[in-house]
Amino acid sequence: MRAAVQAAGGIVRRVIDAEIHLVLIHRPRYDDWSFPKGKMLEGESSIEAATREVLEETGLRCRIGAELPTSAYEDRNGRSKTVRYWAMEPEAGSDLHPTGEVDEARWFDLAKARAMLTYERDRQVLDALLDAAAPAYLVRHAKAGDRNAWSGDDRDRPLSKSGRRQAKALVPLLSTRPIERVLSSPALRCVQTVRPIADERGLPIERRDELFEGAPLAGLVGVIDDPGSVPTILSAHGDLIPAAVEHYERRGARIGADRGWKKGSVWVLEREAGLIVRATYVSPPEGEPKRYDRSSARLKR
Repeated sequence: MRAAVQAAGGIVRRVIDAEIHLVLIHRPRYDDWSFPKGKMLEGESSIEAATREVLEETGLRCRIGAELPTSAYEDRNGRSKTVRYWAMEPEAGSDLHPTGEVDEARWFDLAKARAMLTYERDRQVLDALLDAAAPAYLVRHAKAGDRNAWSGDDRDRPLSKSGRRQAKALVPLLSTRPIERVLSSPALRCVQTVRPIADERGLPIERRDELFEGAPLAGLVGVIDDPGSVPTILSAHGDLIPAAVEHYERRGARIGADRGWKKGSVWVLEREAGLIVRATYVSPPEGEPKRYDRSSARLKR
């Protein structure tokens, strides 16, 4: 009985003008187009093999994302072969060029890549990647009064009356949006901002230090880019949100014409193939509308 072959590889993605592009390689030995992959070396883990093979076949050093479905089939020599794949992104300054047994390594948009793939099994792995489209809603905490007028720990500064109205107004504002997870900075004002929508959806609020004021941008980006993400609302601060939006713009995401960072505002981050490709600004809700009391001829809130 022939020994089974264990291999690993990667689907390398990037965003260009809000469109996802993938790397495919051409092997002259087989005259096929496929994703970079190769056999594991002795003592090597699958993820180490995937990273090494992508570098050897494309010249790209990559960040590792989600693991994708395993591909299992019989190779040309009649051996059982299993390939584990990971979604990947190239690191800055990493240039695409074929090496080793590869004579071409090229970027293709999604439609062209799917058409170019030689094997149906590779299309099945690609289809699993395309399912990673969960949006993220990046919320700047609602109004919380004057920082300088608060004598306690700033983490404990609560929302003001108008901020509480803004928080409640997020419920109808996002009522048609899928939300399956609620994350927040540990700051009370951030937690209170998403409390009404968490209660309305019956979801717990997960406090994350990566969303706290002054935290490194890489932490927030890592949370947003979480490869296993579901539609998620994230409540954070005014220093991190502009930096995050600008980060995705540099990575090729298309940013809407309106930009702003007001308290209580929302940035809707849309994802394709696991990457943020568009970001749209939604102005802060006005809160509960004023209504006219005819009996007393007064405006009530």
